[in-house]
Amino acid sequence: MISSQLLLAQRRISELALANLFLWEEFDQPQYTFINDNLCLLISPPNEKPYFLEPLTQNDLLKTVDTCLQHCGKISRASGYLICHVPRRKYRLSPLRSEFDYLYLTKDLAELKGKKYDGKRNHIKRFTHRFPDYAFLRFENKFKKEALELFVRWFNARKESRYFPKLAYVAQRNALLKAFSNFEKLKLIGGLILAEKAIKGFIIGSQLNANTVSVHFLYVEPEFNGVSQTLLWKACQDSFAAFSHINLEQDLGIPGLRTAKLSYHPLKLEKKFEINPLFS
Repeated sequence: MISSQLLLAQRRISELALANLFLWEEFDQPQYTFINDNLCLLISPPNEKPYFLEPLTQNDLLKTVDTCLQHCGKISRASGYLICHVPRRKYRLSPLRSEFDYLYLTKDLAELKGKKYDGKRNHIKRFTHRFPDYAFLRFENKFKKEALELFVRWFNARKESRYFPKLAYVAQRNALLKAFSNFEKLKLIGGLILAEKAIKGFIIGSQLNANTVSVHFLYVEPEFNGVSQTLLWKACQDSFAAFSHINLEQDLGIPGLRTAKLSYHPLKLEKKFEINPLFS
């Protein structure tokens, strides 16, 4: 039911990727209900008050928005699509910059043409010079154990940062395990970099809409310069080549992550908003 509604909606924000809803369900605790025949998803993460995502259809849309707000006080991660349909005189609309998705042309990231990508090409050259026999492979079940071990090393290199608390480790690890166990069922796609008979990085995503892939996971060995650039470059040439657009999801307000995503020169930022009653 939810998958068919998402398919019909053809939304462009990563929260409405079916895989994301499933992979992060232990953390986000999603519940669904119908309001005025609209499918509405209530999210209850441990570090935030419950909120509704935007309704997936438009039957009595404003009445539905009102009902959602009466229930929990806010609709969060609302796309620009919904914002265009709600009157500003009635609601308080606040942009959520840390939740904006980064959207790119897949072709741009596969080709890395032009001066603006000089730095990316240089990183790739350094990596390929160090590992001339590296290979990009499609992700398969046999790589799951080694990929999880890589994730642990990746996280341990960041665990002293306030942006990567223990809760984030548990949530990401659980999401990864669910991805590995349901790879085919969720129609996940991705690949990995193999060098010196070891995984140096892996990337996993899923179809968000007819022409967009959303990237849910990208992890690399912390000490190898250029592996993340090489991984994304090859994935856009191979795993994600069937999609005209690629969504690298949000930066969560992490400065280094924001800098990295901006350095790829996004086609646009998919803006998201919080909707609250104007008088509350």
